[in-house]
Amino acid sequence: MNAFDISTHLQSRKLELIVENRTTYTLDSAELNIYETHQAAKNVELTFGNPVLASMIRGKKVMHLSNAPSFDFFPGESVIVPAHQTMKIDFPEATSQNPTQCLALAISPAKIRALVETLNERAPLVDNQAGWQFTNDNFYFTNEKAIHQLIERLIYIFTENNTAKDYFANLVLQELIVRLMQTKARMALTTNLQQLANTNRLAYAVKYVQENIHRNLTIRELADKACMSEPNFFRCFKQQYGVTPVEYINQQRIQLSMKLLNNTIYSISDICFACGYNNLNYFLKVFKKTTGDTPANYRKKIVKF
Repeated sequence: MNAFDISTHLQSRKLELIVENRTTYTLDSAELNIYETHQAAKNVELTFGNPVLASMIRGKKVMHLSNAPSFDFFPGESVIVPAHQTMKIDFPEATSQNPTQCLALAISPAKIRALVETLNERAPLVDNQAGWQFTNDNFYFTNEKAIHQLIERLIYIFTENNTAKDYFANLVLQELIVRLMQTKARMALTTNLQQLANTNRLAYAVKYVQENIHRNLTIRELADKACMSEPNFFRCFKQQYGVTPVEYINQQRIQLSMKLLNNTIYSISDICFACGYNNLNYFLKVFKKTTGDTPANYRKKIVKF
C-alpha cells in the first residue's frame, strides 16, 4: 500500500480491526463489553443488535449518531445507542501508551419491556397517557453521577466471582433502567416544556419554577400550582424525574448562576440573589457541591479578562 491507501484504510476499517483488547462478560439478561483502542482512527463504524448504554472510561472519542449532533465523549459520560443504529466514531488521541477505553452494556429488550410494564401497572405517571417508556432514540448524559455509579457497580458485579451475581446484577439493572427513563423525562422538559405544561401538572409546576427562579419557592406553592397535596406532589415529582423538587430547583439555579458568571458585570453576591438564594454561604455550598468548584474559581476558568 502507498501512503494514500494506508490513510484510507485506517479511516474506513471496522472497529474490530483496531481494538487491541475486547473483554466480554455475559449474564442472563445483559452483556458487558469493555473495549480498549490503541490506535488513532476516524469514522469507525459500530452497530449493536440491542439498545446499548455506552460509557467512557478513559481517553476521548468523537461520536457521530444519525439522530443527534456529533459530540466529544469523555470519561464519566454515557449515551444510549438504539439497536441496529450504526455509530461512526473517531479516536483522535488513542495510542499504545494511552489507549482509549470504553464499555458497552447491552440489556435484554425483554427485561426492559417487563420492567416498563410493571412500572406502568404499579407506579403510573401523572398526566401521562403514554406512561413509562424506554424509547429507542438517543439519550446523551453529561456526567450523570447516579448513572455513572450504577455502571461502576455493574462492572464490579460482572467481573467478580460470585455465584449470585445474576441476582445482584438484576437489581442494579432495574435501577439503571428506571434512572435512564427519569433522566430522559428531565431532558424532555428543556426541549418541550411549553407543550408539556399544557397537559401535565408536574410540567406546569416546572414551568412555574423556570419563570420564578429568582424568587423563594416552596413545595407548598408548587404543589398548589399542580393542584396536588404536598406529599403527593413530592412523591410524584421524584418518581417521574428522579430528583426531588428542591434538588431540581437547585439544579436550575446553579445552571443559571453558571451562565451569569460569564458576565463580569455581576458580582457573586448579585448572582446569588438573582438566582433565588437569600444566603450567600448556602449558595457557595450548593455551587461547590454541584460543580466541584467555587463560583470565583469557575469564573476564572471561563472568563478571559
